[in-house]
Amino acid sequence: MATRLGTVAFFEIVRAKDSLNARMQETNWQIFLENLERTPAADRITTHRSDSFIGQAVRAEGRLHLLVGRIGTSELQTVDLDHGHIEDIRLEGNKGTIDTTTVSFLEYGNIIGILQGKPGSPRAAAIQRWLNSCQIANDEIALWPVIANNVWEKLEKAEAVHSFEFSYRPSPAIAPPEGEGLASFVRLGDSRYPDHRITLKLEVPKRGGPGPVARLRGQRRLQSDIQSLMSELGYLEGPTGVDRAQAQVTLPGEEGEVADEPLDFIKHHITAKCRVEVSAADGRPRYEASVAAIMQAAQDKRRDLKAAVGAGQ
Repeated sequence: MATRLGTVAFFEIVRAKDSLNARMQETNWQIFLENLERTPAADRITTHRSDSFIGQAVRAEGRLHLLVGRIGTSELQTVDLDHGHIEDIRLEGNKGTIDTTTVSFLEYGNIIGILQGKPGSPRAAAIQRWLNSCQIANDEIALWPVIANNVWEKLEKAEAVHSFEFSYRPSPAIAPPEGEGLASFVRLGDSRYPDHRITLKLEVPKRGGPGPVARLRGQRRLQSDIQSLMSELGYLEGPTGVDRAQAQVTLPGEEGEVADEPLDFIKHHITAKCRVEVSAADGRPRYEASVAAIMQAAQDKRRDLKAAVGAGQ
């Protein structure tokens, strides 16, 4: 039996172009997957830059799930361990290699669990693009990290956003977030400083400097940029990705008072370490082991997940 360690990361499907009312009504995504089963292969392939992706609906544990794969272009080789011979893998017909990520849609809160097959498999933002290319919903969707402790709501309700500190290690093999603002700094860092650990801190001075109108404008722009960048967190996760993302904000209280509070996006992103066990003897497809790992993680984190998206309230 082969065992690999992985991390299940949870994301919420939201409206991409309505940050003030991003959360959607709970949707039965099984209908989308049922339609996907009948979709021709050519209509399930999308290309972004130099990468091509394909999705497929698969059945496991009594429900439909999703595989999204990056179609490989590199040549693979095998080694004969008895004789030490290295040989090329030659595929017959119109076949290629692929690195897949397993996606499971939970029954509540428009939440999905994502488990990569390997570091080069599609991440959340690639899956988001693929889902939009298939028109999963009437409106363009985004995948926001499911973050506990009401961090998203606190960012949206903040009366002021004073600072944001962000540290990460560029990964040249993974496309950085698109967009302006903070995302442009990430793109610059990936291309200019691929071997560095980059720390960026933006701060709106509380005293001195610009007047109150300029200060408010700066705070709102920073608030918007944080929201945009953190919604792309799936691009940057992993051992060479983000290790710090914190904001300092002012929040209103129930009695009309205000108080400063730190928001930690990495600490409160709901993820779970898991073991994926695959046995060649039982003949099961590999994705079934990944689905089982995702669903077990979802069960273990059920209370936190539902509280984070307001499901069942």
